[in-house]
Amino acid sequence: MKTKLFTFIASSLLVVLPMKATSPFESLQVEDKIDIDLQGDIEDDNKKSLVLPFKAYQVDNAEICVMASETFSSVTIRVIDKCGTTINVQSLSLSPQEVISFDISSYPNGIYTLAITTPQGSCLTGAFEIN
Repeated sequence: MKTKLFTFIASSLLVVLPMKATSPFESLQVEDKIDIDLQGDIEDDNKKSLVLPFKAYQVDNAEICVMASETFSSVTIRVIDKCGTTINVQSLSLSPQEVISFDISSYPNGIYTLAITTPQGSCLTGAFEIN
């Protein structure tokens, strides 16, 4: 009898608990990730949103991941070292929720910059550290 009552109460709570609103980026759950704070200018005459269309994060000291909340036909993503030298570059198209990753496991310790640019003139940058 106690088991049935507990099951009924637990099921009832699931029905009445409010749902949490999520952003397009929250569908991807990764353990041990560190968000990269992207800053810069977004140039798109059709959009007046304050939300950046890209999200980037570091997973351990092994990879950098970038994803977009909308489709971009041409994006250039660069990893730049502390001397300003581009050490990795990819030019590609991105679909919503598609994750592009950079293997950084062989990079020496230090501070790096992630730069994301689009042909429309958008330029976002964020720093990350390998230690």
